[in-house]
Amino acid sequence: MQTHCLPAPRGPSFECYDPDPALALGPTNLRILIVNEDMRSADSLKCTLHELGYFTTFTAYSARRALVAAADFSPAVVLLDLELPDMTGYQLAYKLRSHFQQRVRRMPLLAIAERVVSGDAELTRAAGFMGCLTKPVPPLELAKMLRQLQ
Repeated sequence: MQTHCLPAPRGPSFECYDPDPALALGPTNLRILIVNEDMRSADSLKCTLHELGYFTTFTAYSARRALVAAADFSPAVVLLDLELPDMTGYQLAYKLRSHFQQRVRRMPLLAIAERVVSGDAELTRAAGFMGCLTKPVPPLELAKMLRQLQ
């Protein structure tokens, strides 16, 4: 189980966010579960989290693995891609919200969408997400959402 984010290799698709020092968050032990089947997107999100000061992450590349990780890793928040290979992000949110462990049912969920679709904000809130960000995830918006949890 990977519990610390390592900087992603530098290259055109892995450019890390260089935060404004005035806006950067201090290091924290907030446990973050990233659910995304695309390794590049997951690594990019991990890099952004690292640059914002969040180092305790775990990546699940499918909904099935995310269900196990949610119980075993005990994240404080789940960053959940809405398009997964084995079910939709909405279906996974429903399974998490109906999980037998209360702490899993109560985990905050943040949706990550591939593109803006009319009604996404309403759909994600109705499904129990605290919000929805689009790819590439804007670092300042992500930081704002994560600050709400601290």
